[in-house]
Amino acid sequence: MGNRALHRTIGLLGGVIRHPAARVAVTLLALAIFVHSVNLGAALAQFGHLQGPWALLAMALAGLSVLASILEWGVLLRGAGIRIGWHYLGDWYMKGLFINQVLPAGIGSDAVRAVQVGRKVGHGPVIASLVGSRMAGTLGMAFWGLGGAVVISTVSHTTDVVGFAVFTGLMLLAWGLALVAELLFAKIRGRERPQRTWRTHHLTERFAVFLRSLGRYRGAPTALMLSILAGGIGWGLNVLSMEAFSRALGYDISWGVFALALPLALLVTFIPISANGIGLREGVLVFLLVQFHVPLATATAMALFVDFQLLPFAAFGGLVHLAEVTVKRAYRQLFQVGNLDGSLRIFYGGLHWLVAPEAIPDLTRS
Repeated sequence: MGNRALHRTIGLLGGVIRHPAARVAVTLLALAIFVHSVNLGAALAQFGHLQGPWALLAMALAGLSVLASILEWGVLLRGAGIRIGWHYLGDWYMKGLFINQVLPAGIGSDAVRAVQVGRKVGHGPVIASLVGSRMAGTLGMAFWGLGGAVVISTVSHTTDVVGFAVFTGLMLLAWGLALVAELLFAKIRGRERPQRTWRTHHLTERFAVFLRSLGRYRGAPTALMLSILAGGIGWGLNVLSMEAFSRALGYDISWGVFALALPLALLVTFIPISANGIGLREGVLVFLLVQFHVPLATATAMALFVDFQLLPFAAFGGLVHLAEVTVKRAYRQLFQVGNLDGSLRIFYGGLHWLVAPEAIPDLTRS
């Protein structure tokens, strides 16, 4: 009786946590606590006194980090034998950033890319490339965190080296398991009893396709190493972007501090009861930076920069989506009338250039 009541309570709590209204409420509460706990006015005032060259360098490094993330994903997909253009992959990555800003969800971008790109090249390889890309980026984060821990421990005798060493080891172990998971799963399936429902068989087959796609990377070591290298470079550029922006604010915060603090702050992104950790992530980052003797106003400004850092690139993703909608409308008008009206004629050339050639057939068919 007690177990039944416990299961019922857990199920009820799970339903509440998964409800969108609960996530919105927790996010608003976290934001309210964050705003109440910091001097938001002083932080925003610092943006009015930015040192231009350092701010531009910070955004340039952030842009290079985005390009590295596209490379990190693309080399895995192409390494699996999928021949698809970088223009197409870049467009979908940028549109994913836009979707994450419109619908704040940690995996919103991945879900859309898995569905849309999967329609063209197969869902198994795309999902495997997305998972591999995430793992490559996380491994890069772990390596930089370990390096930052070593640098900081030399200066202030912190004990984070062991933690990030364990984190790095776990990520390497995860990669090893991912590469051999297909073989292990095949052995498990071989021992299964034949009595299985259609639904179970269908899900098992889909999972097997995904693992098979991951297993292909054993035969593509160059693509695998390039992805991990791109992940490390991308995260390093992101950390250096944060240091550059701290200098734009007039306060020099070492890259090692960000290499330690950012991974811990990003962990709250995966808390299911909030919308992408908004409010919680900023609070955790401010708290960690203050522990390294960063002034509260500067720490708050840095937390806001983390939120706004990708907005220009997300806006570009929105522009790509607008370009696709415009090209679709232009093709329909050309088919019906034979020419374009004034506004379409002016913008059509530039917007058509933004659309990847692989996307044109889908736009003209629909």
